Amino acid sequence: MAKPPTSRSHSRVPVSCFLYYLGEGLVGTGKVCDLSVKGWRIDGDKPVTVGMKLTLRVFLPDQPKAIDIEGVMVQWVKERTFGLEIVNMNASAEARIHEFVKSVLKASDSSHVA
Repeated sequence: MAKPPTSRSHSRVPVSCFLYYLGEGLVGTGKVCDLSVKGWRIDGDKPVTVGMKLTLRVFLPDQPKAIDIEGVMVQWVKERTFGLEIVNMNASAEARIHEFVKSVLKASDSSHVA
């Protein structure tokens, strides 16, 4: 059974970017719907289960190089949408995700100025 969402310690930002996810005999493609440094919501084409460990290859908007993340765990599943927790990620990938989130939040704050 999926565990209920908990309060987040990192800001999530809406995004639409392509990814591959691999694990336990499957290769899926999907779209990242929102993300933070530690958690993501994905719409995928292959079913996953809670507790499954995945590896991601993510293509962020306006970035020429994909980001590979190996330490990812499925936290919840609702049909083809699922939540991921980033358990382990290399420093370079973490820095790129952090900068991306920061830039989206900054752009969002700028767009709300009257």
